[in-house]
Amino acid sequence: MQTSDVDEARERVGKVFCQHKLECLSPGRALDMRQHVARFGDLALSYIGYGADVSIDPGKLSTFFLVHLIPSGRSEIRIGDSALVGSSAVGAVTSSTTAMRMRWSADCAHLVLKIERAALERHLCDLLGDTAIRPVEFTPALPVETGLGAGLRRLIEFVTAELDRDDTLLGSPLGIAGIEQMLMTALLAAQPSNYSAALAGQASRATPRHVMRAEELIRSHPERPITVGDLANVSGVSARTLFEGFRRFRGTTPMALLRAVRLEQAHAELNAAPPTENIAAIAFKWGIVHLGRFAHDYRRRFGELPSDTLRRGRGAGISSPRMRSNKPGRR
Repeated sequence: MQTSDVDEARERVGKVFCQHKLECLSPGRALDMRQHVARFGDLALSYIGYGADVSIDPGKLSTFFLVHLIPSGRSEIRIGDSALVGSSAVGAVTSSTTAMRMRWSADCAHLVLKIERAALERHLCDLLGDTAIRPVEFTPALPVETGLGAGLRRLIEFVTAELDRDDTLLGSPLGIAGIEQMLMTALLAAQPSNYSAALAGQASRATPRHVMRAEELIRSHPERPITVGDLANVSGVSARTLFEGFRRFRGTTPMALLRAVRLEQAHAELNAAPPTENIAAIAFKWGIVHLGRFAHDYRRRFGELPSDTLRRGRGAGISSPRMRSNKPGRR
């Protein structure tokens, strides 16, 4: 799409990403916004240029991640407490839990990869073979001329080129699934995050038996009123040894894992429940008794309140957020 109207540009870009503030900063110069968008699976690629100096303030993204490549111009980007100047040499990664605002030069364009938060966190759990306890948070600056960042850039550019082809891999569900997995793996491998150490050590770590025994109890019966003493008894070691094992091999504590598993179970049930279901009853079913903390932890983990999940869940007759088409392309 193309427009010179600021309100229309804000509305159309907002439909792809989220509501945001957009201001034209070029006196006497009309906006010339152009956007190309292609969606595939839980990802989307968007090429955007405004043709004028602009400021963009979406705030916190909440439900998705963004990878910004900047083929032309420059951008002043603030992500959380970090400030960087984006260019063809340095892109950016915006995490779902972090607020962002930007200023683009008139000649600036962004190639933006959008990844749904739920999809990336599921993929992270698959790679770890474990439940993700904390939200994923990436380092904002993304060098793209050397190292793994350059590899990620080339992969995104390859997918962009595929979108212009009739014989694209993105024309089949199997090809889409493979490229989705590849892009998410590349991001997790290339960009430092609070899970980088866990991912790097996953292949080489042999988890002690006492940690696995405690995990088995947690995952098999999260609804039970499990205590630290229960976990120590089933694992056959002291509570201190158990906590140290979880710290070294899981990067968390036994009780934090228990809370995370309970949240996952509640989320799955809310997502499948009819909109008339009682949220408190589902929480209590999974051993969650502090409803105020439940809402806080749930929003931090999934980017929305339990009531939001229930309202748009499969039980309400709404389809999965996964969007597929027979032949993705720009529109």
